[in-house]
Amino acid sequence: MNIVILGSQGSGKGTQAKLLAEKYGLTQIETGKLLRDIAETDHPWGKRIKSMMLKGVLVSDKILMAVLKQTLAKPAGNGRIFDGTPRNLPQYELIKNILKSRGEKLDRVIMLKVSEAEAVKRISARRICKNCGRIYNLITDPPPGDFKCECKGELVQREDDYPDVIKKRLKAFNKSTLEVAKRALREGILLEIDGERPVEEIFREIVSWIN
Repeated sequence: MNIVILGSQGSGKGTQAKLLAEKYGLTQIETGKLLRDIAETDHPWGKRIKSMMLKGVLVSDKILMAVLKQTLAKPAGNGRIFDGTPRNLPQYELIKNILKSRGEKLDRVIMLKVSEAEAVKRISARRICKNCGRIYNLITDPPPGDFKCECKGELVQREDDYPDVIKKRLKAFNKSTLEVAKRALREGILLEIDGERPVEEIFREIVSWIN
């Protein structure tokens, strides 16, 4: 089973992707993390990716597609859940074509919908441990009382998690990714979900639809 989970930054798609991966034994393909990891290395694309992220613009199709091709070549257990991609129709078609070449298909597309105000609030509250990489949220998943990670590492805010950059990212998302949702709707594999509800409630609705 191969699933795409769409949603703007702060929609909670990463949380739902993790839960679904655990329930169904899927490999979670989190393109945001893949790209951030490359951005911090001496990879030929590293500096370019980091610059685009800090400006709040989407990483180019050429780079993202190359990363996806490498990732999809690896074994995936019971299937995959794509978290953060496809962001536009060319990427959507690329994923479907690669899966088709492997005798697979895209089974479900889930769209988590949240308002811009809610997305900005959620992302602005995100903090990351410099030591172990754990992610907290000051609103939904706050750190311990001393404002440090459980491992005692310092918590920091990512450079691309400030409101002005977030709004640019949301604008880019609305311009391209919503076209993917429209295509999936026409193909009969789209589920639109209100993402401003409790995590457990959203998860139950998604599982009911998949089953």
